[in-house]
Order: sequence, then C-alpha cells, then structure tokens
Amino acid sequence: MTSAPHALPDGYDPVTLEVIRMRLDSIVEEMGIAMIRSSGSPVITEAGDFNTALFDPTGRIYAYSDYVQFHIGSGSVAVQNLVKTIEGEPLAPGDAFISNDPHTAGASHPPDTNVISPIFHADELVGWAQSQAHLLDVGGMTPGGFAPGAHDCYSEALRLPPGVKIFERGEPVEWVRRLLLNNVRVPALFWNDVRSLVASNNTGIRRLLSTIEEFGPDRFRNYTKLSFELAEQVVRERIAHIPDGTYTAEEWTEHNGHVDELYRVACTMTKRDRQVSFDFTGSSEQTDGFINCSYGALVGSVASAIVPILAWDVPFNEGVMTAFDIVAEPGSIVNPRPPAPISNGHLTTGARVSRVVTKLMNDACRASDDDTVRSRTQGVWADSWTGGISAGTADNGEYFVLFNMDGGGMGAGAQPELDGLDCAGMMTQVNNMLPDVEMNEMLYPVLYLWKQLNTDSAGHGAHRGGLGLRFAWTLHGAQEVTQTVFAPNAQVVADGYGGGLPGGGSGHEVWRRTDVAGQLAEGRVPTRDTLGAEEKELLAINQQSVPIRSGDVLVQWIAGGGGYGDPLLRDPALVAADVRDRYVPAATAQYTYGVVLADGVADEAATRRARTALRRARLGRNPAREVPEASPAESSAPRRDAHGWYVPASGARLGTGEDWHDAALRTTHVAADRLAEHGVRARPRTEGRRVLIDEFYSPDCGTLLEARVRVDAHVDAHGE
Repeated sequence: MTSAPHALPDGYDPVTLEVIRMRLDSIVEEMGIAMIRSSGSPVITEAGDFNTALFDPTGRIYAYSDYVQFHIGSGSVAVQNLVKTIEGEPLAPGDAFISNDPHTAGASHPPDTNVISPIFHADELVGWAQSQAHLLDVGGMTPGGFAPGAHDCYSEALRLPPGVKIFERGEPVEWVRRLLLNNVRVPALFWNDVRSLVASNNTGIRRLLSTIEEFGPDRFRNYTKLSFELAEQVVRERIAHIPDGTYTAEEWTEHNGHVDELYRVACTMTKRDRQVSFDFTGSSEQTDGFINCSYGALVGSVASAIVPILAWDVPFNEGVMTAFDIVAEPGSIVNPRPPAPISNGHLTTGARVSRVVTKLMNDACRASDDDTVRSRTQGVWADSWTGGISAGTADNGEYFVLFNMDGGGMGAGAQPELDGLDCAGMMTQVNNMLPDVEMNEMLYPVLYLWKQLNTDSAGHGAHRGGLGLRFAWTLHGAQEVTQTVFAPNAQVVADGYGGGLPGGGSGHEVWRRTDVAGQLAEGRVPTRDTLGAEEKELLAINQQSVPIRSGDVLVQWIAGGGGYGDPLLRDPALVAADVRDRYVPAATAQYTYGVVLADGVADEAATRRARTALRRARLGRNPAREVPEASPAESSAPRRDAHGWYVPASGARLGTGEDWHDAALRTTHVAADRLAEHGVRARPRTEGRRVLIDEFYSPDCGTLLEARVRVDAHVDAHGE
C-alpha cells in the first residue's frame, strides 16, 4: 500500500513542500559526510555509528539521517532536556553543548555523545543542530565505555548532563576541554571526534540558514509544520488498517554482567482507531548490571521497529512518532533511575524492545484487511550487538582501544518474499557497515585469521533468516590485551514467523596457546581445524578483564535472524542451491526441509515422499489434507475469515475461537537441544529458567504454523 496523494491546504505548493523536505534530508546527510571526513575514529568512518539531525526550537524533529535509528529517541530527549535545562540562559551563534548521561540527557549509553548547537536567524532561535556518535572511550572502569563489572552508573563513565557548554561563540571552553581530556584514555582521539561533531553541526547550520534565506522564515516555518502533519496523517491511515485490540508479547534480556539471570521485557500494545500505545508495565525492575535501557534508548528502540514496518516510505520527522504513546514505569529495566548502570542497555534490553515490538506488529498486521500492511510481517531480527573491546599497549609503546565494529554482523529476519539479509546489522542500523579487515589490521595490532558467514545461525523456513558473521583474530604487534566481551543473544534467540524456525545465538571463545605463529611462518593459512589450541575457553555472555596473549586466538560468532514460513514450504531448488553454496548441510536439507538431493539437484518424487513423512512424524499419523508444493511462504501463517481460522497452505480449519493456538497440535522442546537438531547453535542454560520452543502444527495437514521461543519459570534446564 502506497499512500494516496493528500490534497494540500489552499495556498500551499506541492513542489515547494517537496523541495524543502528534500533540502532538510540532504542537509542532515551532508552533516554526516562532514563528520566522517573530519573524524579519526573507525567507529564513525568505517561503521557509521552516529546520527545527525535538525530540530525546531522546541525540540521537534525537522529531519534525521539514516544511520542509527534508536538515536531518534536519544537525540530527541537530549535536545528536549537541554531546552528545559538552559531555559532563560543567554545563547549565541557558535555555542555548542555536550552531553552523554543516559539518566539526565537521554543518551543511549555514555559513549554515545551528543553535541547540540543553537541555530539563529536574525537574532531569532530557529532550531537546533544535533550530532551524536559513539566515542572510543569516555572514562570509567573499563576501556571503551562498556562495563560489565559495574554495579552503578558512577563506575561506567564521566557523566555529562544537559547544559555543559563545550564551545562558546565558536571557541572551545577551555576548562571543560581540560576536564574531559583528563578523564579519558585516548584524549587526542576524543577531542578530535568532539570537534568533528561540532563541524557536523556547523555544516547543518550554514545549510539550514541558506534554506531559510531562500524561502523566507514564515514560508519555511509553515511548510515544515505541514510536513509534520502529512507524515502523521500517512502513518495514522496505516494504523487504521490494523484491527483494534490489545496485543501482548515478551522478550528476555540475558545476563546482567554479574549473574546469568533472565530479565523480562514485557509490552502490551493497545490499538484504538488511529492511535497505538506501547505499555511496558510488567517489565523487570532495574538491575545493578549494565543492561538497563535509558528512556531515550527505549523511545528509539520502539521507533527502530515501527518506522520500517509502518513508515518505510514516509520522510521521517516528528509527525511519524506522534501516533504512538510509550508508557514505562520509572525504576524498571526500560526506564531506570540512578544509580542504575546503563552502558549496554541499548544493545541488550533496547534490542529486545525492538524485537518485542516486531512480534506485536506481526500479530496485529497478520489480521489486517490490507494486503500491504499484512505483508509487513517478518521473522524477528537477531537484534543484538555481539561486542568485543580490546585495550592494551602495542609493541611501539602506543596505548590503543579497539571497539571492533564487526559485532554488527548479525542476521536479519526473513521476509514474506525473500530470505533475510546476511550480516544485516541491528534493525536500528539503516546504514550498517562492517569494517574492512585491512583497516582494522592497519590501525590496531591484530591479524584476522578468518571472516566468514556463520552457517550455524540461520533460522530455517520457507524463507531463511539471515546468517550472522563468524571471525577470528590473533595479536600481531602486541604481546597482551585486556578484552571485554558481550554476547546478548546467546540463549533467548530470535523467533521465526508463521512456522519459520528461530535463528542461532552468539558467543566468544579464546583458543589458548595455539600454533598460529608456526603455521604462518611456514606459509600455511590457519583454519578452525588446524590451529591446535591447548584449550578452548568459552567466555561468559558478558565478561571483562579477559587476558588475550600472543599466540591466543579470539573467536567470535554472531546470531542469525528468524525464518519465515514452514521449512517444508521452501522451494526445493532453493534448498539444493543452499547446499551447493554451503549455506546448509545436506543432512539439514533432508531433516529440516525434507529435500532429497541427487547429484546436487532436488529429486522431486523423493522430496514429496520425504515431506509427507515429516508431516506424518509431526502428527503421529497420516495427514488428513495434502499441502500443495507451490504454497507460498506466508501460507503457513493462520488467517481468519467469516468461518474462523484456517491454514492458507491447505485450507485446513483451526476453529472459530479468539485464538487459533487452542485448536493446534502443540509440542514443546528445550530450545538449544531442538535447534541443534536443525544444525543451529544456541547456548544452553544449565540452571534457572528454561528457554523452550513451543511448536504449533495444523492437526489436519501437519503444517508448522508457529515455532515460538518461550522462557519458563521451571528451574530444570533439561526439560524434565
């Protein structure tokens, strides 16, 4: 569904409206280019972990760049809180304010540092330029700003609230600069990146003032107000195609840095007419670990899921978010209070927020009367960041901090028409980039041994979830580093949709005392099978102060996205191609997809028999209905008509109740064990809550309708 053109109010020209809208979009993109060209950090230049935006005087978004979407929330809260904090204080052109405190300034976490500059036209405040980027170090107990060992926010970083002026009338505020640089480990890089944020804002200021001069202040103000209204109107029209009702879902954050517990992210979505409310009441209380999600990151994480689902073609401005209300209890894991630590909350709990919103929208959109809205369903993304931060002194005597942006290589959820994108990044990373191997090796004392797709990670389905990344490096030019790791999608993995299976998880190992130096000296390329490690140390989901020495190898694997549709509905030719391309082993092709290969090609007759046998095994008897081989992926997701629920793949009925699950055949398995049967790797839990998979089948045709990851309160990890 593309939105029908809307009639403009009298006196407004559609060409002018579009020119101003596109001018604002181009300005924030140019701000990003200015930042990239002036920064010295690969986090910005290689991975694009930043955002740029323009706001009106009250803090409403004029335009936002397409880099990291959860900064929509943190950037907006930062500007709005700054406006409140400095109300009545004198401002001048060339001023710039710096902030990074998640509790008071809305930052996603302390390394995501905001620089915000006022914009004046003829002595009138007409807006704000905002640039935000992940800076390599912001002080605190752990290099790089991620602190799994922190029990409070005071251990994590130097905290800058709203209202700290870093530039005044175009010149650095020297005492503030000295204070900042005295508290970070890489002061030269830190200050250069702060200057690059200021340069980005200055670029936006010049271009916005030029635009206002061209169109006139009143005309510019009126057209931007109309742009807000039109964006809101389009989104509300799409919401109207979702059935009114209340939808519930939950996700779970893993390991708070101290204990291997699971923390609930609960959400109730209420849709009435053209308005949606997301209520996170029932989520876990804040914890003393670094997984608490700031309110700014919460807003951005909701936007990360909503924008691509309902506003994929709507120019982003304040109007897009107006149709959504967000409720979160203060003191909870999704809206913590000081002294809660928060340095990884956006990549753990925030990512779970995006996943839970995706699941809620899947439930809501599947019942829409509009084909386009219904097609916005998808497998859940692996949404998480599998991080690695290395800090130490190189052989040349230079201290370094490597925040490895390869952690962004997680798989996307499968779509109604296509497989999920491999190494797509988080849902929030519109312009995700992975660093070049050569760039990391040039800047840091590491040598990559492999960088490849993680074939243990994809959620199988009629359309397969995207694969994550798998890589390994060893030290080259340093004798020892201290490593911080986090793998927040290890145990509670990404759900599939409509019978698609969940994806695999993430993790780290250190292979101790390998033969890597000897093999390289002999001209041999080390592989996973030849390194000969004396010990393979599986690291905790979150861990800091891990020593890695010369001769050790750090191995990291990253999670994959959930599948879409019953795997038995996948085109056998695609499965055969997957086997040839080594995406899927031949054993998985037959066990999971029911595809029998002969000389690399799917044997049609044998495949039909194999799939019938698998459906029979699911039911414990012969299916009462056959499933045509040409059924599309979405045909395994139950739909409702005037007569109740039915399975589109076969026409089998599922009753007339409110919930089709009641009429389905259900089986339950321990998640890690069940996924291992399909060649997918997830970390088992050995104590505490169990992670399970509930599988729901049509009792008539044996179609897999849903494979849902669920956390159970039972303490036996073996399903007994």
